[in-house]
Amino acid sequence: MSPSKAKKNNTRNYSYTCYTCNSPYTGRREQADKTKRFCKDSCRKAKSRGADKATKRRSRIEEQFTRFCKSSFGQWIIRECFQANTVCIMMGHTTASLFELEQFHNRYYKCYGFNPDERMSVYHRCHIQARKGVDGSVGALHPLNLFIGLSLLNQQAGNKFISADAGLSIPAHKLLKKWQVGVGDTNKQVAKKVSALLGEEFVEYLAQSSALKLDTLHTLAQRIYNRQQKGTAVRELEDSYTLGQLEQLLLEQLELMDAYQRGKDSVARFKPELHTRAALCVYADELERMAVVSPSQRHRDNCIFMLGLVRVLGIYIAQRECPLEGAHKSFLPQKGIEWQPLVYMNWQQPWGKPSKQLVDADHQLLIASITDHCYHALSGADISKGLLCARLLKRLDVAALMPRVLIPDEQRFKKLGTWPDYITALYADAEQVWKPLLALDLCTVEQVEAARTSLLDCLHSAIEKGRRDYLAQPRFKRMHRGRYYDQWGFKGYPAHLEPPPVAAEPSPLAA
Repeated sequence: MSPSKAKKNNTRNYSYTCYTCNSPYTGRREQADKTKRFCKDSCRKAKSRGADKATKRRSRIEEQFTRFCKSSFGQWIIRECFQANTVCIMMGHTTASLFELEQFHNRYYKCYGFNPDERMSVYHRCHIQARKGVDGSVGALHPLNLFIGLSLLNQQAGNKFISADAGLSIPAHKLLKKWQVGVGDTNKQVAKKVSALLGEEFVEYLAQSSALKLDTLHTLAQRIYNRQQKGTAVRELEDSYTLGQLEQLLLEQLELMDAYQRGKDSVARFKPELHTRAALCVYADELERMAVVSPSQRHRDNCIFMLGLVRVLGIYIAQRECPLEGAHKSFLPQKGIEWQPLVYMNWQQPWGKPSKQLVDADHQLLIASITDHCYHALSGADISKGLLCARLLKRLDVAALMPRVLIPDEQRFKKLGTWPDYITALYADAEQVWKPLLALDLCTVEQVEAARTSLLDCLHSAIEKGRRDYLAQPRFKRMHRGRYYDQWGFKGYPAHLEPPPVAAEPSPLAA
């Protein structure tokens, strides 16, 4: 036997398991490192791709963490940690609840109401369990412990203890020293403590979130720096700045620098206080949310009760406003219908017509009373349900359970697409009024069912009127060779004036 054949026969085969697909295979080379064992080239490439993906994920998380520290959402969390002197206010958060907290933060800014001159806001992000409890606990920075409320009542409440079963708090024995926040800590250091406290939940939030929006100061700093680097400014600044230097300046300085780069001589500032949401609309959203998510049954019941009063009062206010521009229009839909469902009863002078001054004062009393108790219900306090209900019911009564159905609008019909969708939307708008009235016993189930039945008949009547008006247009009237034609060029009615087929008509919504 030749030496080459002997060597070949003496070659040892090793048994391995593929690191990528876990398949068994044999190899002639001894490989001690398990991470380098692959049964084929595709498994080796797959492992390489996985490593690249993990590297990209780490890079994105690091970038998102930097943006988190500079975003308005992240800076709000950091400010709250400074005020509580601990990052423990974030204890108990999951990835899902962090996204909910971000949504709450964004909703707050959509309420607007900030006055830049007085440096005051109409609304506050209010705590149910106080930021600093009387027993050494701290209120959690969590959607279950926060609501949007009027700032005046929130300032009056301060850190008073209101409820033991509503909201969330972190007990004093869990406030470990390593999670404390000191005066000398930077924003990044506080954010790192938050990340360490929440662990993988926070990392997953950063990985799943879209690009976090920078706050105004950092957005302006980035914009000025980009113009400076690319040479796209209309007027160049006298000095050259790094991004870090720009981020250390005051917002007013950055606004002037931004205007100068754009060739402007003055700064045009946005005034969000002109678009402040109505308090009842804000409270309706918060009451509806808390009525679902609150861990306390008593708290949920109070929110459900106040939500009923708010909706009825909102309907009355909306019908007194312009339907297209009123701040409370969300309570009373007026698309495809016209409606004045409620009437005010003067309980002080029922025998005659009261003065406008007397009525306006009574209106303000009713609105202020309901609005204030919305805050109390959300904060977890007990409310006088009988008193509030009686206060509302002795002033408001049902004037019309049946709206006046308008001729279908062509654009709205095209947007909805079909008659079943149009009719469903019509019922949904009417249900938004019927349900609150029914909940407060302002009407009976039988009356609402009769109104539901009549709604479709009124739609057919409106369509018939629309057809008559459509055919009565001058463009279809023509005198030709001494003969009068009243349907000249008429080729049929448009789709929004064709009667809906009986089979396509959906059943009304349930009460």
